[in-house]
Amino acid sequence: MDFISPAEDAIIKRLEDKAARRVLVQPYPEDPETWEPTHGIGALLVRYTEGNYGDIRDTGLVVQDREMLFEITLAMWSLRGKQGGVYDYLELVRAGLTGFVPPNCSKKLTPVSEGYVGRSSGLKNKSRRLWQYQITFRTATVNVETQEEEPVILVKRITAISESINETFDVSSEVP
Repeated sequence: MDFISPAEDAIIKRLEDKAARRVLVQPYPEDPETWEPTHGIGALLVRYTEGNYGDIRDTGLVVQDREMLFEITLAMWSLRGKQGGVYDYLELVRAGLTGFVPPNCSKKLTPVSEGYVGRSSGLKNKSRRLWQYQITFRTATVNVETQEEEPVILVKRITAISESINETFDVSSEVP
């Protein structure tokens, strides 16, 4: 079962609602080197970054906590714009996601870290500079072993030979 996509989709939806469509919210691009925001303010890019697994619980099966980290990259044309820049949206993301529980997760999102990533020239307009910051959130789910069905051997017939009374007999059972 894919636990990542539903959680990432829910985070995107939550940010879309909180940003009230004032900024583009989308999954992190497949090819970030050739991507830039088409929105006048910028974009919030969501991606799953890593998982860490806890100790195995003694249950006979593999059962363990799975910490999941999601990263929101803010790619904005302004640091402090009149319509909002990186700082405004960094606070919007932090407040909007703190305490939110994505589907299939057992813990609320909590911020882990945030910081400056870099600044680059626009691809289409080289005079525009794109600011990039990231904020990382933690949540958790449980990893449970998927048990494989063990083959069942059905006994259809047993033949026994008794040497003491020199007799042979069969026991059979019809299997539905």
